[in-house]
Formats: sequence, C-alpha cells, structure tokens
Amino acid sequence: MKKDDTKKDEQKKDVQKSGTLILKEEIETWKNKYLRALADYQNLERRISENRLEERSLAAGQFILKFLPVLDDLSKAEKDLKNEGLKLILKKAEDTLKSEGVEKIEVEGKFFDPQSMECVDVASGETENKVVSEVRTGYRQSNRILRAAQVIVGKNGNQPASAESSGEAKEEVKKVNPD
Repeated sequence: MKKDDTKKDEQKKDVQKSGTLILKEEIETWKNKYLRALADYQNLERRISENRLEERSLAAGQFILKFLPVLDDLSKAEKDLKNEGLKLILKKAEDTLKSEGVEKIEVEGKFFDPQSMECVDVASGETENKVVSEVRTGYRQSNRILRAAQVIVGKNGNQPASAESSGEAKEEVKKVNPD
C-alpha cells in the first residue's frame, strides 16, 4: 500500500507541477498580450495627439495664408503714406505672426533657392543667381513654407536671360521640326 500511496502521491505532485507549469505559461501568455495591447494603445494615443497638433498647425497655416495679402497691403500703404499708426499696426501683426512661429523668409542678397523663392523676373546684377530685390515677402512656419518669396534674380551681363534663351531654344526647335 505504501508503494501505491507513494506512486499516487508522486503522480498527484506531477499533475500539480504540470498544471502549475501550464498555468504559469498561460499567465505569461496573457501578460504578454496585455503588455502588447497597452503598448498599442499608448502608440495610438501618441499618434492621435500628433495628428491633432498637425491639424491645428495646418488650420493656422490656412488662416495665415488668407491673412498675408492683407499684411502685404498694410505694408504697401505704410511705405506710401509713412503713417505711424499703420506702422504700429503692421508691427503688431508681425509680432502676432512671430508668436505663432511664422517668420519672414530672408532673401535680400542671398542666392536663389527654388524651395523658398519664386523668380518673377531676371535683371542684370553683379552675381549670377543672386537675389537683386524682393517683390513679395515669403513666410515660413516651422520648417514648412507657407508662401514662397517672389524675387528678382540677378544675371551676369555676358549671359543671355533665361527668357531670351528659352525663346531662342524654341526657335531652334522650330527650325529642326518645321511642322
């Protein structure tokens, strides 16, 4: 009997050990699933927060784009009238834009950059591809260009203007293809 009891006790212990191992494995599996679900949820919260910030920034950018022509008109009026009141209003508007992270794109005396500038004319200048003057101010918010600056780019007097050379190229194409 003692042998039978010992065998039964050992079998019970083995069953208990295997049951405990199975339970531990299940606990570990559920723990891993919980941790993955928690990480997924935290990532979702982070993405939603980032998307909201991006949407706010885009909405602010759209409003600022609509406001920039008004700012241009105020600037032109202030230059023509030399009115101190307009100057103060313009300064206040620029400070408000600055507080929203909007800044002017500085172009005077810099080399032409097609990412932040739009060439509206070519004029003779001392240095090739250097901005001679600014026609319309450009603005950026953070790293995003809201509106490209319109500029007049200088060219050396020795080289033909890009508009002239493109016209010559069209004439050459017509000579080759008389159709």
